[in-house]
Amino acid sequence: MNLTLLNSDSDDDYQRAAEWIDFLSEQPLDDLSRRRFLLWLDGQPERRVLFERMVTNWADPALAQATQAALMSAPLSRAPRFSWQRIHTGAAACVMLCIALLIGKPWWDEGSAASNTVHFATVIGLRHDLQLEDGSLLEISPASRVEISLNDQRRDINLQQGAAYFRVAKDQARPFEVRIGDASVIAVGTEFNIDKMADQVEVTVYEGAIEVREHPAAQPHLLRAGERAFIGDGGIRTLAVNLNKLVDWRSGWLEVDDGKLGALVEQLNRYSSKPIHLQDPRLTNVPVAGRFRLKDTRETLQLLAELYHLELKEVTAQGGVEIHLTSKP
Repeated sequence: MNLTLLNSDSDDDYQRAAEWIDFLSEQPLDDLSRRRFLLWLDGQPERRVLFERMVTNWADPALAQATQAALMSAPLSRAPRFSWQRIHTGAAACVMLCIALLIGKPWWDEGSAASNTVHFATVIGLRHDLQLEDGSLLEISPASRVEISLNDQRRDINLQQGAAYFRVAKDQARPFEVRIGDASVIAVGTEFNIDKMADQVEVTVYEGAIEVREHPAAQPHLLRAGERAFIGDGGIRTLAVNLNKLVDWRSGWLEVDDGKLGALVEQLNRYSSKPIHLQDPRLTNVPVAGRFRLKDTRETLQLLAELYHLELKEVTAQGGVEIHLTSKP
């Protein structure tokens, strides 16, 4: 299957970390390159944590050795904190995929490619635009996973995690179906956005019309441009949206009219290098409204803390730094 990676709106630290990993995996650093690497690594505290996590899960002894040598060979580097034994096979495979995407190399296994099925993923803070061989365009949000299968009869997408905006090329002979768990969306040539959340799926139509089902045996709901559907345990709920004023994740902002804090935090976690947790389950259903910047998660969390009387703390947990939100006493 032919896939084309288009522009990606990358976070510089993720991009640079992936480039350094790619460089270290191929050759030893000379003195100048080593100095540049250490200056970059020590430029921000978060970079060292990010780089450690990515290298640890890469699970390549040669890369680990090259990185350790670079860290130990110059006084600029602080004491190394890497523990090469903390490798988990599943996480390593996931990060191998994500780093490959970060450095602009699409990944899929040969068996999947042979059957015209491709598994594609993005990492936290990094989106990708992907053009399919039929001309359709997928704008895939950070921290998302899709499975793509094209053949002469059908065009099937499985959105397993995250969000994606679809610009579907017209092809009356081959329906374009997106599955999101039990739910599905069918289109021929149109534009729509799907956001897969923990407790519901949100579908917004920007052009044309689509059919939406909450499960395979359900009757289809017709959704037209300017309409949004929420698919959850209670079925399908629809409402009208003003497309001229609509702000979605592709702009780098998230506009919430009648949302919940838990859903907002879930979306912010797609952009935050530090996991965000609500310590009190009751905070999940706190009503929120407003326009929030997705990339500057720290600023957004500080705003939320002021608006909703919350306390923001950074804590060390399981070898990394997490952000905890709690109610102020």
